[in-house]
Amino acid sequence: MIAGAWLDRAAQTLREAGVEAPRRDAVLLLARASGIDKARLLSHPDLNISPTVVSEVERLLARRARREPLQYILGVQEFWGLPVRVGPGCLIPRPETEHLVETALRLLEGCERPGVAEVGTGSGCVLMALAKERPDARLVGVEREAAALAWSRLNLPARGVLLVRADMADRPPLRGLDLVVSNPPYITDAEWDMLQPEVRDHEPGFALRCGTDALGPYRALMSLAASALRPKGFLLCELGVAQARRAASLRRLHPGLLWQEGIRDLAGRLRVAVWEKR
Repeated sequence: MIAGAWLDRAAQTLREAGVEAPRRDAVLLLARASGIDKARLLSHPDLNISPTVVSEVERLLARRARREPLQYILGVQEFWGLPVRVGPGCLIPRPETEHLVETALRLLEGCERPGVAEVGTGSGCVLMALAKERPDARLVGVEREAAALAWSRLNLPARGVLLVRADMADRPPLRGLDLVVSNPPYITDAEWDMLQPEVRDHEPGFALRCGTDALGPYRALMSLAASALRPKGFLLCELGVAQARRAASLRRLHPGLLWQEGIRDLAGRLRVAVWEKR
């Protein structure tokens, strides 16, 4: 099989399946199966691909055509310049979540050996980034779901992060923290059916869906943060579309936490919210 011919056919297969970037995905699948750099595949379409590689890449192609996330198939997603291992059971890191890391680092400036807890650790990508940038920080990851926690443990074993399996309602024993950070479930039931199949049919609903109450997870987080933070410590959360529309309500969700600021992404959408403990 000639690489260029396979890529043409695979891209057409993915295009017919409704995949957003069929050519790019076909190249990445062939690079994964063959071990050949994607730049070489693109610059040398006349490369011969062995029957063994063709068999493997056809298997990967079939998975992608069923709209399984490309990141699950490749087993990795880059976040903050770090390779994060991902698969079924954990939320795939999004570039937008880097706003959460940027804001956390700014809030921690001048704070020596800060205590930081992430609620809903998932893949562990946020704590990986914080551990990279603030090796002096005392980091704790709290995750309810065993499947997600397994990915956290895979990505964070040598980074000095304490991982705890607990639900927010369990009130894990967190005290005197400088920062609580979270990317909570923020997709409402009304928004769910509009999502791409890659998200709706494959990524874990517990990490995405907040149900009918768009602010429910934020109330729970505030209750936890109010007891876990030191005075003048910060709660930092990522927001979705439904929460951004309710910014006025977010400002007064908990009497012990004072709204500080909202951070917008490059598209101008309110993406991150910051509260300070009174």
